[in-house]
Amino acid sequence: MGESAAVAGLVAEKRKLKKSLFRFDMIFFTVCAIVALDTIGQSSSYGAQAVFWLIVSGATFLIPYGLITAELGAAFPTEGATYDWVRLAYGHFAGAVVGVLYWLSNPIWLGGTLTATTIAALDALWGSSFTGNQGAETVIGFLFIWGAVIMNILSLRYMKWVPNLGAILRLLLLGFFALLVIASGVSHGFHGTLGGFFPTDTTILIGVIGVIVFQWIGFELQTNASEEMDNPQKDIPRAIYVSGVISFLAYGIPILGVVLILSTDQLSNVAGFVAAYQFASSSVLGGAAPFFNHLAALAMVFVLLSSGTTWLMGSDRLMAIGALAGSGPKQLGYFSTRFGTPIVVNVTSGIIATIFMYITFFVTGGSLHGYFAAVLGLVISTTTFSYILIFPALLTLRRKYPNVPRPFVVPGGNAGAWISVILTMFWVVAATVFSLWPGLLTSTWSADAAGVSRTTFETYTFVTVAILIAIAVAFWAVGRGHAIHGGPVTTAAGTPLPSGAPGA
Repeated sequence: MGESAAVAGLVAEKRKLKKSLFRFDMIFFTVCAIVALDTIGQSSSYGAQAVFWLIVSGATFLIPYGLITAELGAAFPTEGATYDWVRLAYGHFAGAVVGVLYWLSNPIWLGGTLTATTIAALDALWGSSFTGNQGAETVIGFLFIWGAVIMNILSLRYMKWVPNLGAILRLLLLGFFALLVIASGVSHGFHGTLGGFFPTDTTILIGVIGVIVFQWIGFELQTNASEEMDNPQKDIPRAIYVSGVISFLAYGIPILGVVLILSTDQLSNVAGFVAAYQFASSSVLGGAAPFFNHLAALAMVFVLLSSGTTWLMGSDRLMAIGALAGSGPKQLGYFSTRFGTPIVVNVTSGIIATIFMYITFFVTGGSLHGYFAAVLGLVISTTTFSYILIFPALLTLRRKYPNVPRPFVVPGGNAGAWISVILTMFWVVAATVFSLWPGLLTSTWSADAAGVSRTTFETYTFVTVAILIAIAVAFWAVGRGHAIHGGPVTTAAGTPLPSGAPGA
């Protein structure tokens, strides 16, 4: 299959896309992507220093990350844009590996920490006893995963309200939690403390860095649906600015609340936020607490479901476009004429998430704590690894495509761009390393992790990562026959994007 035929096939599939996303949708889509309740407990489990490092990372990672994404998203507003940035900057092989890892990390996350947090929320707030019951846990996980898949299959025109409502609901839930924390603290005192706010060594940073970076990522997700946006070149930078401010507050306030309301020995990775909510609710609402707890449990499940649904919306589109452009079997690139969604990739994501859920529950013996910790490190490392090539693409694409119009440019010229790339690269490289080997460079580097021996944990982690990389390389090899190597491809409407030098 020649490159011209591959381009024609890609453009034909893009004609099935439907303009559905407006600026309002893009803001809440991004908030829903960034603010995920499953990691609030993990971050807050490190105590007051987690708040300190959240502030530092907001200034040195979130802001430059937003600036990079705003420039790239406005300059190259193509469907599956994140994949396209890497492909245009570093070639077909790099684009394929990054695209496949970026995609695969999301069904693993869906069947991993999102499922674990959902079960923990139902247990704590609904009064159920699913934890430790592998049969019940896997049934809940199965329904959770395939609920997200079905919503991804349906038209974005209607399903965009899942991230919209998910973002609104999580902001209301977090706002309600903040009020409960204040009321509980005023009436009964705060059991936690901000003592030790300033770090005295790097131990806490090494432990929390992967979670912090994982919390902040999500700005570029919306760009993978660029050709379904009304006006991406203007709306992407504005949506990033607004969603960034909202996301910082939406993480900072609840993490501070958890640290203040719970004593140090009550902080937990999987149930920390739920436990803090439950404690504040019972102390403030008294006899009415069970009713509000039931409502909160349903709200949390929907919020977690909306997070998984939103990330699948973006990553599945990236993989579908990548497959059509030569980064996988072209059958994965099929878009439904009726719904305008990549159904084959959607279903494949559901299958991967389900298989991974069963395997991980087996390895950890059904322990939610172990399941959460094992999956979180794996998801963080595979996700952040993708950004190691995404961020420097800013500099490479400026050089290779100097004539492409850039409605938004990172302030400070080349110096500003280099500073932004260096800062973001530091965070994602460190997050990747310390997620693959928790406790590295500390006294706990050889200690048990996730409730299993260090040998078991690292074998499970590195074997899984090796399998994922092998899948990415295999997809690249399969797609070489219909690979697209040229510059930016035409949009869904058939309008050529400006191009400079041809893609490598």
